[in-house]
Amino acid sequence: MLTTTLWIWMGTALIGCKNDGTDQKEVNTNDTQDNFENDYSVRISSPANGAIVEDAFYLQYTAGTGIHNLELWLDGRFDSSVDKTETETLVHLDEGTHTLALKAFNQNAELLNEHGITLTVPTEYWVAITAPADGSTVTNPVQFTVSASENIDSVEILADDWSLGTLAPDQVLTYSFTGTGFPRDIQAVGYANEVAEATHNITVTIDAGTEPLSSDFNTYVNQIIPTYPTDGSYGYYWPSSGGWLGTTEDIIYQDTLIAEGDPDGRSYCVGLTFEVFMKAWMAVEEDFNGDGSINGMSVNDLYEFRLDWYVRDLFGAGPADGVEFYGIGEMVTDWEDVQEGDFLQFWRNSGSGHNVIFIDWEWDMDGNKIGFLYWSTQNSTDGIGYSSEYFGSTGSSVNPQYFFPARVYTPDNWIEWQ
Repeated sequence: MLTTTLWIWMGTALIGCKNDGTDQKEVNTNDTQDNFENDYSVRISSPANGAIVEDAFYLQYTAGTGIHNLELWLDGRFDSSVDKTETETLVHLDEGTHTLALKAFNQNAELLNEHGITLTVPTEYWVAITAPADGSTVTNPVQFTVSASENIDSVEILADDWSLGTLAPDQVLTYSFTGTGFPRDIQAVGYANEVAEATHNITVTIDAGTEPLSSDFNTYVNQIIPTYPTDGSYGYYWPSSGGWLGTTEDIIYQDTLIAEGDPDGRSYCVGLTFEVFMKAWMAVEEDFNGDGSINGMSVNDLYEFRLDWYVRDLFGAGPADGVEFYGIGEMVTDWEDVQEGDFLQFWRNSGSGHNVIFIDWEWDMDGNKIGFLYWSTQNSTDGIGYSSEYFGSTGSSVNPQYFFPARVYTPDNWIEWQ
């Protein structure tokens, strides 16, 4: 979805029963798993991560009704309490680069959710690390992006005083750490005429990445994609309310209607990719002589899996969370391992997200990965079609920290999850 974040889904749904004249599809009336509500979420809607701001500006935000109190943290320290019933608060910053976060707590002072961004009040020389976020835990290899003032020629990234390499704003520097599981002090140094003129420091923890298998499941996905027209006849539609799950066709699992298709062939992103996943599984089920279940999932289990797929949290991994929990696949953390047909959830610096199927990388003239080509449904392609997006530090560009490919395996590589 190009302009709507996945976490605001608020509809109340009761999936209706549809009779096609040949059978009566059983509908579980307890199926309310599509109703993701943001009662415990907080999101900074403006400015975007990496933005340049004045020394005084209004921070715009949304906060769920289940939050007890909301706090503003500046550069890793508590700054002030924020009114959770309002939508903006005035913030004052000194010159330089700052990390700013809104943290939501329950009545027991337990952290429910937080959203952090990097902002810069410009000076003559400045540099900012826009990914990864300060204090975050990221998987190996790590992708770094920066922004800098126009008079900065290059930016060097150091970890614990060890140089990882140099990059320019809107490039991505990828580095694989040999030691993981503990905090690293990361510093960006901006150079002008080979003189260090600006620095920005953060701390991140690196977790070991995954080593995914190649999967024949991708072949099934890639065979299904061309069966959908890309001429605008299968349009994009994101309803403001209701329980429609965004699929073009009825999705049936164990004689139960899981999602009701739109009679006009419309869809939205998570609904379309879930539909392709289910169609691919049905083909795999037949070829592998399966038992009629996705790794032993009941109908209720599938509702939970679907909730994972449709993304439970802001900046969540979506499909990757679901396939890992239910033992049918895993997240792909190394960009060298990403394959055509992997399911992908990604988020932009603005906080908006999209759920797609990965097709290929976009490269610059030097052979660096600068973006990616995908298939999904979106306004920009008038419904189902192919589109490209790019990594960077601007609000509309993709934050590489929140780029989550998911690899689904065929049954011979599933693992027990119960």
